Amino acid sequence: MRNSLLLPDLRELIQGGEDDVLREFLEDQHPGRVAEFIEDLPDGDGDAVFRVLHPRERAEVLGYFERDEQDRLVSAMAPREAAELLRVMSHDERADLVGRLDEDFVDEVLPNLAQAEREDIAKLASYEPGTAGSVMTTDYVILPAHVTVRDALDRLRHEAPDRETIYYCYVVDHSRRLIGFVSLKDLILARRSAVIEEIMQRDVIQAKVDDDQEGVARTIDKYDLLALPIVDAESKLVGIVTHDDAMDVIRREQTEDMLKFGGVAPDPEADDLPYWQSGVVTVVRRRIKWLMLLFLAENFTTPVQQHFQWTYGDQQLPALALFISLLTGTGGNAGSQTISTVIRGMALGEIKLANALRVVGRELLTGLCLGLMLGTTALVYIHYWRNLPWGVSGVVGLSMFCVCMWANVIGSVVPLAARRAGIDPAVVSAPFITTLVDATGMVIYFTIAIALLGLVK
Repeated sequence: MRNSLLLPDLRELIQGGEDDVLREFLEDQHPGRVAEFIEDLPDGDGDAVFRVLHPRERAEVLGYFERDEQDRLVSAMAPREAAELLRVMSHDERADLVGRLDEDFVDEVLPNLAQAEREDIAKLASYEPGTAGSVMTTDYVILPAHVTVRDALDRLRHEAPDRETIYYCYVVDHSRRLIGFVSLKDLILARRSAVIEEIMQRDVIQAKVDDDQEGVARTIDKYDLLALPIVDAESKLVGIVTHDDAMDVIRREQTEDMLKFGGVAPDPEADDLPYWQSGVVTVVRRRIKWLMLLFLAENFTTPVQQHFQWTYGDQQLPALALFISLLTGTGGNAGSQTISTVIRGMALGEIKLANALRVVGRELLTGLCLGLMLGTTALVYIHYWRNLPWGVSGVVGLSMFCVCMWANVIGSVVPLAARRAGIDPAVVSAPFITTLVDATGMVIYFTIAIALLGLVK
């Protein structure tokens, strides 16, 4: 257990009613560490630790809990107490929290907030999920262009305690249109008498409120920004997306893509849950769809084997069936590697539909090289180590060469075709590619066997 040496002392303070001493100790700890204390203590004692904190410290600690635990802690508060917590929370996080809480409880909490706060929550909650508006915060610093650096610093010093970030200050005109920004570093280094308009940067990297949140996160990552301003259709500043929120978006998107790629149906309610918090029923429900589809798809391999089963009886091919799993397994692995590479390139914006032919050509060349090496290895291995005739080893070696090239081509074409059709390429998962290569690989295998060994039915 974490913090095992401190937990007995904390429990003693809780049971002794030493709230002031406990609060003083917790205020010196990192919020993440306090969250660990609360998680490791029994529920009653953990809740007592959370209640002893001031609202601002509670808000910081709350961010280190999973969503279910956040909802439980806040729902256990009195409406006025919950409103005090919401008042000091990050604007985007409190909007998300309110959206998850019970409606009856929210109806009791909201009247304890100021009208401007209620409107801010409603506005952030109104944006379409998956857009920049759904992950942005309205907690930022704005400056008019005509004020001096001295006045800007005074304003910044006054507003800093209530702002999520002060490292970028956004400059707007009288209509709130974004016209520039100035960093905290620039303010500190500038002459105190200088006017903001003279030192601000006018070339602002920005995004629209209805832009895709993943694209916004990529922009922040690409330009190494601490925050990205979000504007509406009239170029009016409506919020910012901070770096930590962008990393959360990237993590969620990567989780979703990995689950899709593994043949697990995405679930917005469960994708972020840790492994042990996902119930068995939920896991089964998410996996069964793809497994059932792949089970049906695998049945296409049976007719192929039945169609060519007459070759097994030929005296020249007593070992044909021995290498089916070797061939299809290698082809499936090659296809999975290719589709992993292509989907990653598409997700990062490195591969566009405009250069699809170049991608397919590149993967075809890669498959040719891989197939040449694996096919030669199979040829030598089967003849010398398995002591089988050159005819059988030649069939397997040539089939390995062709299947590797084919798997690479399929692995590159399928995600590109999916993107062209408006389908998420990650949905075209590795298990699907493996199944497809299994069926087609056996057709290649038996066709080469018939051609090389002159079999006739």
